[in-house]
Amino acid sequence: MASLKEGSGEGKYCKDWEEEKDLKSWLQPVPDKEGKAACRFCACEMLADHSHLQQHMATPEHQKSTTRASSQPLAGGRLSVLKSSDPTATTEAIVSSPDLLKTKEGDKATKTNGLGNSATPFRFSAAPTLEDIRSLQSAFTQERGWGKYHQPRNLLLALVGEVGELAELFQWREEAPEGLPGWTVSEREALSDELSDVLIYLVALADKCHVDLPTAALRKIDKNCLKYPAEKVYGSSKKYTEYQK
Repeated sequence: MASLKEGSGEGKYCKDWEEEKDLKSWLQPVPDKEGKAACRFCACEMLADHSHLQQHMATPEHQKSTTRASSQPLAGGRLSVLKSSDPTATTEAIVSSPDLLKTKEGDKATKTNGLGNSATPFRFSAAPTLEDIRSLQSAFTQERGWGKYHQPRNLLLALVGEVGELAELFQWREEAPEGLPGWTVSEREALSDELSDVLIYLVALADKCHVDLPTAALRKIDKNCLKYPAEKVYGSSKKYTEYQK
């Protein structure tokens, strides 16, 4: 979508949205308030510049409001595909059945939370779950006859390779603060792809090793709470063994 390009300036009023069909569906001018826009879904007002429009679209309030307003139930226990309000995303699929998760989602995890100074805590989408991802990847592998290659050792080596490709995106950069301000849309897309590859291989490896990854992760967090009691380690980066001496 052309209306919210980075080059238009972070603080410059975005007149293009007034003529852009997709944006007009949820934005409207505020009478007697020059430079302001209001959201049709959640009735919030904001400055109509690039940063404020994008920040508002990342808020849970806006996303919940657009989901309630636009979702239509379909057969098979799923909801209709929605037109995303995120100018950098494609489509948003709200699906409750694991075998219906083949509709591609816009990667909100990297595209809607690009502002490091946002007051809204970042959250993942509720779906898909790790089991959904495991099931989809397993079907993807079986359909192509790749099962003989996707054994634990090979998956581990592939995972390490993907971590290396992920690290390359941060190589030779200045320290990147939370939200990665200054990263371009294409850089965020590359980051999204590499993070996804890492996750997919990690889930596939856990699958082949018969490790229930969500349960194991919760159990490990509980162990870490015992290793690093907050009252002892708050603000310190020391390893737990130094507290046990």
